[in-house]
Amino acid sequence: MIWLLPAAACSILIAAILKVNEGRGGDRLLLTGANYIVASGLGLLLLGGRPGVPSTAALGLGAVTGIDYVLTILVLMTGISRGPLAVPVTVMRLSVAVPVVASIFLWSENPSAAQWGGIALGIAAITLFGLGISSRSGGAGAKRGFWPLMLAIFVLTGLASVLLKTFSDISSGPESLQFTWILFTFAGIFTWIIIRTMKIAFNRGTFLLGMLLGVPNLFSTVFTLRALEGVPASIVFPFINVTVIFGATVLGFFVWKESLGGRAIAGLLLAAAALVLLPL
Repeated sequence: MIWLLPAAACSILIAAILKVNEGRGGDRLLLTGANYIVASGLGLLLLGGRPGVPSTAALGLGAVTGIDYVLTILVLMTGISRGPLAVPVTVMRLSVAVPVVASIFLWSENPSAAQWGGIALGIAAITLFGLGISSRSGGAGAKRGFWPLMLAIFVLTGLASVLLKTFSDISSGPESLQFTWILFTFAGIFTWIIIRTMKIAFNRGTFLLGMLLGVPNLFSTVFTLRALEGVPASIVFPFINVTVIFGATVLGFFVWKESLGGRAIAGLLLAAAALVLLPL
């Protein structure tokens, strides 16, 4: 259970860096590409500079997960351009339902009554936050193709969590660093091919911020995999998601002086209750 706390802390830091980039108007794809360079480099460093010969599971699942990460970013960027930002962000959080359902039906996990309550409160909290942000955004209309993109975001984000759980379930602990390095290396190569193809302009500030993002991004995955070794996935992913919305909201209130409406306050209270119930 102890690995859940640093995994959640890294995820909150990721959310904060993404918030800073949005405020600066930095290109999301360039930020992502710089992030993968650092994440891949750090992963190789943790392997002592010798990745060795990966197993079929580490290579295959790492490559697929890395590509899934990049596809999620691309679909997210397209979705944001066609509708209000709050909707795809909320959909990404609600996709936690995918690994929860998969864990119960594929891995026969059986959360306790208290944990079921925590999962339900967590999903309710995420929904309330999304509604609160949407109401403050002025209710901008959605363009053609927006909702199919939201479905794609839901599936791709949920699939990434299922792939992490799958690797954790079929591999040994020492392989997790290999898997993480392969994941971010494939994601980086794929992202930079897209950046060069789209001829995205280089911005030093965005690139440096992306490099900073790579540190918590790598360790978030490392700590999540460690958590999955001893904690059911039906608890790991809801706990991390709810912690992120709780922590990001508190940071937004104190650091960026963001106001909290009635729905956001209700969501915050539900998130706090969920964080108490999930570890039980």
